[in-house]
Parts: sequence; structure tokens; C-alpha cells
Amino acid sequence: MPTERNRGIREKWSEENMQNAIAAVRNGMSKNMASKQFSVPRGTLRDYLAKNVTLKCSMGRKCILTKEQETELCSRIIRLAEVGYPLTSKVLRRCVFNFCDANSICHSFNEEKKLARRFWLKGFFTRSPQIRKRKAQSMNPARAQKLNRFIVNDHFVKLREILTNLNVMGKPQHIYNMDLKGCRLALHHQQSVLAKKGAKRVHFVAHEHGQNVTIVSCGNALGSAVPPVVLFKGKRMKQEWTNSLPPGSLALMTPKGSMTTETFKLWLQHFSKYKVPGPCLLIFDSAKCHLDYTIVTVAEELGITLYCLTK
Repeated sequence: MPTERNRGIREKWSEENMQNAIAAVRNGMSKNMASKQFSVPRGTLRDYLAKNVTLKCSMGRKCILTKEQETELCSRIIRLAEVGYPLTSKVLRRCVFNFCDANSICHSFNEEKKLARRFWLKGFFTRSPQIRKRKAQSMNPARAQKLNRFIVNDHFVKLREILTNLNVMGKPQHIYNMDLKGCRLALHHQQSVLAKKGAKRVHFVAHEHGQNVTIVSCGNALGSAVPPVVLFKGKRMKQEWTNSLPPGSLALMTPKGSMTTETFKLWLQHFSKYKVPGPCLLIFDSAKCHLDYTIVTVAEELGITLYCLTK
């Protein structure tokens, strides 16, 4: 194993130079002269001539999987990540161990844990620069099922039909999208309390989560934003809650601090004050509070066409 002092200084010559040096020696040039002229090690040149090889040999231990097998493994890893089922490092190590066992491939993996060793994984990442570790984001299974060609194509066909009927195709200022975002007012911290020495678990009766508010944001495809609506939990509005809100913002009280059908109607009226004149399209998700026939009636009176995204 090379030390830190001489690590990475071996095998600096190219395969083309070695082939030229071998050809020159066979044409009568001395090995010493060919080594200096083509910048290849004299000892390596002598070994290649003795073994009658011209291709560059790989250094170090032989890989457990062949180059073709690792290429196929890379393609499968990428494909699984694209469809929402990426592999973790541990699952990959277990799959490689099972593959080697099933195909009688000689290996030095951990027989007790039935996992490929960590140094193999590190080497695999080095040999496969297209594979990298990434932080995965969770996706709801119901939403993942909607990511298929038929449903996506159907969505764009319906969207094009609506834009054409409203005559807003190519007019991004008439296309709006609204969404809800829950924000926590106070962070939840574990408090230090007094208890008997050696007690492993001490419970403190309190709310597990801080109080939340809901922010209703909306903007058009041109980038213009509608002043937000903030939904607070309770019945009585405190004046200090609205002091620092952006100009034009609206604060409303709801039983749970979340959107309701009646609150959504009030938001539509707020939205109609800031939308551009003329017909417009409002895109929103299919939350339960958005699915009521009275909402459609209010939207039609205000000149707003609703388009609900499926879950």
C-alpha cells in the first residue's frame, strides 16, 4: 500500500506513450533511450516487453464486480431514484452481497451482517462519479401515483383548453396560483426540570407543538404577488398581530388557525381587489375546504375561473 509521501505519483504515463516506446524498442532503440524519450518507467517497459502486452494494466486489487456489472448497477440506481424509490447505502450494500452470493462471485464481504464492506462502497463511488449521495425529500404515496404519463398529459390538455377559452394564452398576468403555508409562532424547546437522580424518562404535561398560523399566498405567472392573508387561531383579533403585516394584508380569525370554506370565500373577495382587470385563472390544490359548490358561485360572480389540481 503506498504511503502518504508517495501516494498518487505512480503510473503517470499514458498508454499511447507505452505503445510508442514498445514499438521503438522492437525497431532497434534501446530500452533506456525509449524510456527517456517517451517518459515511461524503464522497469515497466521491460515488464511489458517480457509479457508481450501493450494495453495498460490496472493497478491494485481486482474489483469484485466487473466494469459491465457496475455500469448496469449504476443505471439501476439512477432509474430507481427517478421513479421515487432511491436506494440507501445500506440497501445497496445488501443488494450487492446478495448478488455476489447468488452468482457465486468471490468476495470478502461481511458474512455475519450480509453486507458489502464500506471500503467497497467508497471505491464504487470513486469508480462511478455519476452516483452521489443526496438528501431525499419525502413524497406522499398518493401524490407519487399521480406522476404518470396519462394523468400529466390529461392535466396539460385541460389547462390548455381553459386558457384558450378564457383567451389568456400568452398572458401570464392573468394566471394565478395560490397556496397555504403553516408557520409556527413559537419553537418547541425541551425544558430542564428537576427529578430524582437516575430517572431515565421525565414527562412534562404541556402542548407538544407551538401555536400555528396559516399564510395564504398568491401570485401570477408574471411574478406579481397579491398581499397575503394570515389566519390566526381564536375568536378575538389582537391589534399587535396586524401591526407588522405587509401593506394590503388581511388578518382573519378561524377556530383552528387553518383555512375553512367560509374563509376561502373571504379570501376570494380579497383576491378580486388585487387581480388584473378582466378574466383570470386561479389554480389551487384540492384541499377539503376548497371543494364546495358555493365557492364556485362566488368565484363566478367575481370573474374568477377556478382550476383545482388533483391530489
